[in-house]
Amino acid sequence: MPLYEYHCEGCGRDFEEQQSLNFNPAETDCPYCNQKKAVRKISAVSMSIKGPTRKPRTSDIKAEQGMKKAQEVLNKLPPGWGKRGDTTPNVD
Repeated sequence: MPLYEYHCEGCGRDFEEQQSLNFNPAETDCPYCNQKKAVRKISAVSMSIKGPTRKPRTSDIKAEQGMKKAQEVLNKLPPGWGKRGDTTPNVD
């Protein structure tokens, strides 16, 4: 559910309420003075976009750079190093 910011015209305080999209803002009671004089404020929106249209975040870029560095280190190791050993059980 979205988090909305309100300003109470009765007591002058600001507060937040988590409400469904279908909730009528006029029905919001101020938690400080219990009056129905709360006005919904316009505030910043937080959203997450996934998929190929999403721009990479700094953390994504750093993770990719770290993977490239790790691969470079593995490529410099002598043959056989950095590889898993034979995990087949020895059953006689």
